[in-house]
Amino acid sequence: MNKKNKNGVDSPKKTSSTKKPTKKDLELIISSLEDKQLRLKAEFDNFRKRKESEISSLLKYEGKSFILDFLSVLDNLSRGIDSYKQEEVKKALLLVKEDFNKKLESKGVKPFGKVGDSFDPKLHEALTTTNDSKIDDDIIVEIYESGYKYKDLIIRHAKVVVNKK
Repeated sequence: MNKKNKNGVDSPKKTSSTKKPTKKDLELIISSLEDKQLRLKAEFDNFRKRKESEISSLLKYEGKSFILDFLSVLDNLSRGIDSYKQEEVKKALLLVKEDFNKKLESKGVKPFGKVGDSFDPKLHEALTTTNDSKIDDDIIVEIYESGYKYKDLIIRHAKVVVNKK
């Protein structure tokens, strides 16, 4: 017989429509949750390692932008040495340039790109080419700007003229 609710309306009998989960169902749920937890842990580990690598890289190359600013000063100093005609001024500027280069090298900055080197697109930027039959192909014949490495990172490519037959 149906029971009447507060409003006096008959309410249907409640049937048990939710059945109890079986052991197999529970094991599947547990397995799914364990898999999800394992994936989250792996994802977090990858994130942590990536961030450690980024921070390490930032610290390793912390002076890069500072050094790049001073490379333009060094370039201007070199141009000044080339343009002055008075030998005394040239000698003084050359001493300053040598000291500047020593300080840069002590911080891990090394110049590269010399006349006679083989052209390497990873290190050099070819501004133009020339055609000299006495010189082999892909040999640097002139340097506009030296390239620089900071530790193991190329911070500026050498700007060069390359021979092409």
